[in-house]
Amino acid sequence: MSRVRDKRRGILFSVLASLMFGVSPVFIRLILDWVNVETMNILMSVFADVLFVLLFALSGGIMHFKEIAKNLRQVALVGFVTALGALFYAYGIFVSGPTTAIFLLQFSTVFTILFGVAVLKERFTKVEGFGVLVAVVGVFVVAYGDLAVQVVGALVLLLAAFLTALASLLSKVFVKKINPMALAGGNSFFVLLFIFSYAALFGRVQTTFPSSVLVYALLGAVTGVVVSFVLLYKAFEVYDVSKVATIMTAQPFLTAVWAFFILALVPSVNQVLGGVLIVLGVVVLSLTKEK
Repeated sequence: MSRVRDKRRGILFSVLASLMFGVSPVFIRLILDWVNVETMNILMSVFADVLFVLLFALSGGIMHFKEIAKNLRQVALVGFVTALGALFYAYGIFVSGPTTAIFLLQFSTVFTILFGVAVLKERFTKVEGFGVLVAVVGVFVVAYGDLAVQVVGALVLLLAAFLTALASLLSKVFVKKINPMALAGGNSFFVLLFIFSYAALFGRVQTTFPSSVLVYALLGAVTGVVVSFVLLYKAFEVYDVSKVATIMTAQPFLTAVWAFFILALVPSVNQVLGGVLIVLGVVVLSLTKEK
C-alpha cells in the first residue's frame, strides 16, 4: 500500500514540477520585453535568493550557511556553470522564443548521458545511441527554417543544455557530501554574484523598467527556481529517478500550452515535430537507463 501511495505522490510531484518548469520560460520572455538578459537574471536571482533564505530559516537555519562555507569552492563552481547556462538560456528564449528554448534544453539529457560515458565510464548501449540519434535529428528539424535566426538560437540553446548537464553532473558528485538544500541555495547565491558582477563590469545593469517586470521576475523565480526544484526533490524521494525524468519530458509541451494562452504564440510545425523527436529520444534514454 505504501508503495502505491509513493508512486501516486511521485507522479503528482513530477507533474506539478513539470507545470512549474513549463511556465517559467513564459515569464522570462515577458521580462525580456523590457530589460536585457543580464538584468532579467539578476532580478529573478534576487527573488530566488530571498526565497531560499526563507527556506533556510524554516529548515535548519544557520546550518545551511555553514555547509555552504565549508564547501565554498564546490558550490561556487556549480554556481559559475549554472550562471553561464542561465545567460545562454535566457538569450536563447529572447532569440527563438520559449517553446523552442524548452524543447532544445531537453538535449541536456543527451549531454548528461555522454558525460556519464566519458567521465563516469558508464556503458553506452545501441538503444541509447538510437535515442541520441533521434534527439539530434529533432534539433535539426527545430532549427530548419529561418536559418539566420533558428540556427543561432539553436546553437546558443545547445550550449545552455551542455552547461545545464555539466552543472547537473557536478551537483550529483558534490551532493554526496553537501546537503541538497544548501547546495541548491548556495548555487542560487553564487549565480546572482557572478551575473551581477559581469553585468556591473560591462554596464549591463538596467534600473528603469515598469513594475510589472518585478511581478514577472517574482513569478519566474517562484515557478522556475524554487517551487519547481522543491517538487522535483520530493518526487525523487518517493519515486524512481528515471520515471520522474520521463514524466518531466512533458515540460516542453506544457510550455507550448502556457505560451499559447499567455503570449498567444502558436508553435510552428518544425517546432512541434522537432520537439517530439527530441522528447522521444530523451524518453528512450531515460527508460534505457532505468533498465
